[in-house]
Amino acid sequence: MKNKPKIFDLSAISIIACDCLQAVIGIFVDMFFISKIFRTPGSSMAQNVINIGIYYVILYSLLTISYRFSGFALKKINKSIFVSIGAGILTLSVMMIYFLDKTGALSTFVPLVAVVYGLGWSFFSSGYNNLTAETISSKHQVRFFAVKKMMYQGTYILFPVTLGLIIDNVGFTVMALIMLCICAFLILVSFLIKPKKTYKLSFNLRRFTKTLKERKQEVKPLIWVYISNFFRGASFDCFTTLITIFVIKNFQSDTSLGMFQSIFTACSIITMLFYLKFYRKKRATKFILPTVIAVAATVVGILCSDSEIAIICFYAVYVILNVILMSVSDSRRAGVVRVLSLHSNILESHAISEFFLGFGRLSSTIVVIIAAVIDNVTGNSSLIALKVALAFVAVMYVCYGLSLIKIEKGLIKQNEEFTKAHIQEQIEKTED
Repeated sequence: MKNKPKIFDLSAISIIACDCLQAVIGIFVDMFFISKIFRTPGSSMAQNVINIGIYYVILYSLLTISYRFSGFALKKINKSIFVSIGAGILTLSVMMIYFLDKTGALSTFVPLVAVVYGLGWSFFSSGYNNLTAETISSKHQVRFFAVKKMMYQGTYILFPVTLGLIIDNVGFTVMALIMLCICAFLILVSFLIKPKKTYKLSFNLRRFTKTLKERKQEVKPLIWVYISNFFRGASFDCFTTLITIFVIKNFQSDTSLGMFQSIFTACSIITMLFYLKFYRKKRATKFILPTVIAVAATVVGILCSDSEIAIICFYAVYVILNVILMSVSDSRRAGVVRVLSLHSNILESHAISEFFLGFGRLSSTIVVIIAAVIDNVTGNSSLIALKVALAFVAVMYVCYGLSLIKIEKGLIKQNEEFTKAHIQEQIEKTED
């Protein structure tokens, strides 16, 4: 009797470890680097938001176009090398942030940090996403990504408050040394990922796009994956930035920022355990809709009053419940292309996914920049225009949830049609 293949072997564990280690670097950059820019002496909150908006435009532009150029190399080169190169560049970005902060020039060189960090993230994600697609079978996608998300959330329990305390009480130097150790470990772990099955990959976006048009009905779930990525980009990343803005505006402390993130993330693990227990194959709709409604309701609360209670409620609901949408989205992005027997087109599919994701990120970031410019010109300290931007992002989030529901329904319908065709084929064979 053959032993069943393990879902969580060394490669799968290494994938999760890479995700968590990269998340720590992301916490450092997205929370504390951004936090420092928001507190630039002599600048208004609106001016600082514009500066951060420029940072994200550069970053997201690099991420959006990176797959277009890396795809040709990925089909020939070991993808672990891409992950390792990305980890090395991310290490460089951490060192750059440290030295620029020491010299007091951090706000001046924000675009340069965006370029270096964007290049590192581009290399890392292009190799990482494709390694994941080749290493984890479509049969185990949902369970794997749910567990991966739980571990990822665990990272956000431990590190935000820890790094916040280190910055506020020990200093930036100690934290920079810790980050360098994490970067080195990320490089090491990336070499432990060995795909279970490698496919003969192509990278011809024009031909793949033509295939999608020719098989329009059959690949409809995949089309909705791309659409959902646009709405994910237009909501998820921008929500994170706006959360940081409103928390810093009201609480003025890195420790507070980290503490809230840690507490609410701990609660989100309970959400994922609940999701794993009650999830049924291609039946995530019952989890998606309540999440979208709850998050949208708390955004309305902030629009009515940006009190500390309203912000904490939004922060809590979003962090605790959003993990479900992230888990569904990640598993469908990695799995649908294989469910549709498009194994050789994994690179093209990820490139298109990244384009839609990046376009969504850029769209919402531009809206935030415009809002910040309006608040800056009008001298509005209550950031009314930024609240309007928050409302726009909330609408994108609702669309994100609805698009995920379309994917689930499309997969259910496709499965039913396949079952009917299979039964009919068996009947015809019996009659013969």
